Amino acid sequence: MSIGIVRALSLLNSQRPTRPARAVAEPARVQRHRHGLSRVPATWIDADRATTGTIVHVHGGAFVQGEQPAHWEWLEEVARRSETAGAMIHYRMAPRFPFPTAVEDVVHALESMSQESRLRPGRWVLSGDGAGAGIALAAALVLAENPLDTPAQLLLTAPWADLTRPVVGDEELEHLASLYRGVADPRDPRLSPLLGDLGQLPPVQLITGTDSPVLTDTDRLRDALTAAGGAPELLVEEGEAATYPLAGAGPRTQRARRAQIAAVRRVLGLDPADRAVGTAIVGE
Repeated sequence: MSIGIVRALSLLNSQRPTRPARAVAEPARVQRHRHGLSRVPATWIDADRATTGTIVHVHGGAFVQGEQPAHWEWLEEVARRSETAGAMIHYRMAPRFPFPTAVEDVVHALESMSQESRLRPGRWVLSGDGAGAGIALAAALVLAENPLDTPAQLLLTAPWADLTRPVVGDEELEHLASLYRGVADPRDPRLSPLLGDLGQLPPVQLITGTDSPVLTDTDRLRDALTAAGGAPELLVEEGEAATYPLAGAGPRTQRARRAQIAAVRRVLGLDPADRAVGTAIVGE
């Protein structure tokens, strides 16, 4: 069997929806639902907490790879410590399903969750990491046309938000982006949401490390959000990888997660005394 076939089979296997390991969340805490006419699957942790709030996560994976154990560990911890439910959307991925399938799956799932009252108005947060953060941002732009379905906040970790520019120095990432982009115009805001109308978005928190291959996307997104009248919260950790809050370990990772938890609790009114921290650069 050729290396290409082995890699293709591995990729297909990685796109099958998973569940958190028992060590992360006991099976009794986990539910799988399919949402909307498109029957988009989502896996919930502690769904009964949705009346308080929900963190809906759009996983990264360079547009072609499904959620990894680190995604589940992050979602379980951040949702539990925020005292909310957690939900992972299993959107369809490239190369079999190029753009705009992923964005449409996420939008359809979120709209269905809202219509089913699984997501309560003003009581849910949309998060994403890497390519998933770009998809989450694109979905938020679509949802902004209907205020009833919009998240209370966006938590974006190392957002890959502009596919009009090549990923300098990383040919593999650029190749994967091309598989997702297909023949679409990269200037489409659903494909490069950094270029969209950001003025109607909810509060945004941006977190990344300086070793991110798409660090400039985070910087430019911060500037674009500010120019659109927003006040994004920015946390950049010197010497860390792009998605260190999910895949990292140690005090820096915990510091980032505490910032994410604080943002969720603040926007949901769970800690009324908390104040917005604004923009900050952390690290060395």
